[in-house]
Amino acid sequence: MTEYTSTRQSFERAMKWSLTGPAQEAKLYADGTAVATFYHVVNGERIADDAYVEGIATWRSRISDYKPMV
Repeated sequence: MTEYTSTRQSFERAMKWSLTGPAQEAKLYADGTAVATFYHVVNGERIADDAYVEGIATWRSRISDYKPMV
C-alpha cells in the first residue's frame, strides 16, 4: 500500500491504475491497493467491498484515457 501513497508520483500511478485497464481486473486493483481494514464511504454510507469493486469496473468501462495530475 505504501508504494502507492508515499509520493505524488506513486499516488498518480495508483489513480491511473484505478481507472484504466480492463473492467475484469478491478478486483486485482482493489486487492493491490487496499488493506484488510479499508472501506469506502460515499455520502456518509459505508460501501460494501463488492459494490466498491463494481464501481471501479463501471468507471473502467467508461474511461479510455486517464492521466491524473496531483
